[in-house]
Amino acid sequence: MIRFCSRTPSMMVTLSIGALSLGQSLVAAQVPADWSIELQCRSSLEPGIPAFNLPFPSSLSSQYVSIGEDGGVAIRAFLGGSEGVFYGKDGAGGVIFSAPSPGDPIWSTTLDVRNGRIAIEQGGFDDGAQLYDISGNLIQNFAPGGSQGVSGFSGVTLTSDGAICYRGDFGFTTDKVVIDEYNAAVRTQTLVTDTNSGYTFLFAPEINDARQVAMNTIPTTGPTRRIVRFEPNGSASTIAETGGFYNSFVNSVAIAQDGNVAYSARRSSDSIWQINLGSAGFSQMIADGNNPDINNSSIANFPPVLNSNGWVALRATDIAHNSTALWVGDGNDLIKLVEYDQVVDTDLGPIALGFDFGPGTGKQTLSGVIDINDNGQVAFSAFLQNGTVGVFVATPIINTCGADYNQDGSVDFFDVSAFISGFVSLDHQADYNADGFWNFFDVSAFISAFSLGCP
Repeated sequence: MIRFCSRTPSMMVTLSIGALSLGQSLVAAQVPADWSIELQCRSSLEPGIPAFNLPFPSSLSSQYVSIGEDGGVAIRAFLGGSEGVFYGKDGAGGVIFSAPSPGDPIWSTTLDVRNGRIAIEQGGFDDGAQLYDISGNLIQNFAPGGSQGVSGFSGVTLTSDGAICYRGDFGFTTDKVVIDEYNAAVRTQTLVTDTNSGYTFLFAPEINDARQVAMNTIPTTGPTRRIVRFEPNGSASTIAETGGFYNSFVNSVAIAQDGNVAYSARRSSDSIWQINLGSAGFSQMIADGNNPDINNSSIANFPPVLNSNGWVALRATDIAHNSTALWVGDGNDLIKLVEYDQVVDTDLGPIALGFDFGPGTGKQTLSGVIDINDNGQVAFSAFLQNGTVGVFVATPIINTCGADYNQDGSVDFFDVSAFISGFVSLDHQADYNADGFWNFFDVSAFISAFSLGCP
């Protein structure tokens, strides 16, 4: 039995915690209910409505947005007779590079920003990819070819030190997933896997800084789909596969810096779709189609994204408004962050999100794929009810009073009780010093915070 006492002016509090079997688990701050949302740029095709941080005319419709760890965002934009890439942070920014756009697009919808670099794949079928800095300078051109002889780059993702990972074609008979990088002007291509290695098809990969690569696959034998994480040493771990609990996966997955993977899966028993966070031998459901706010089948429309704190962001159809919405969850809490008719601040004043395109298309709120960073910031592009499209960054407002454990605005016995309960169950919030363990140091930190109270 471990006993700790802390005296406050109003009470004596005794924490009595039995012997525990302590271990490691996912560590995450609780997903807060309060967020700030800031406009980064806004496109416009309407002569009477100016654009913001973009030239007029411009369009952001259906483009992927990416956010770096410092909160800077990048997105491809159509600019009248050309196309370019916007980069901005804290409400400031602009188009940092552009190119003429006759015929086929110069770049694809997908890009990735990390550590002051932006990787973007070119839009032609046999084109490669390019790496820029956030000032718009071309750092590296990844042309088709190289030691692996790849062409037709697809699904380019980026590491902090400038390596890219993608799926490439080889003679239109073999798909390869390759890590491609330059060191001292020497290009090195590392084969992760290919369709001669037990797979009939490989979907777009995602890479983290540890050079772990996750992707959805179609194996040659066995299950119809298998989500796999490949390690730098060439080994592979199965994250999930069909044939048992699940019978289908969304094509794309996401990987966090800690190696966990987020994916959408359909259950075999009841055809309910769910969003999972998992690793080899571990799985946690974040949300599913039984949620009364979520249209079940819409979960399969877009892939989720995640960070190393165990937060997963997802977009699906909100039943109440019959329009896309954005949620953030960690397996314990699920917060609806963005929805139709929600009023946000813009350069033109408060404007409601969402636009009704009429029969056939209907109400739309989100435009394109979302992203999240390890600070919990979520980047998204959304339609506004004046017909324009804006890119926003949502930043969580974390309760800074650590002693208010249950976040009810008061520091009292109920916080002690909640902390003890969380500590015994190894809840992530009870890992008070966020070191991945539940032990004396967490109890000591909580007692110190409780003694100080809150402003």
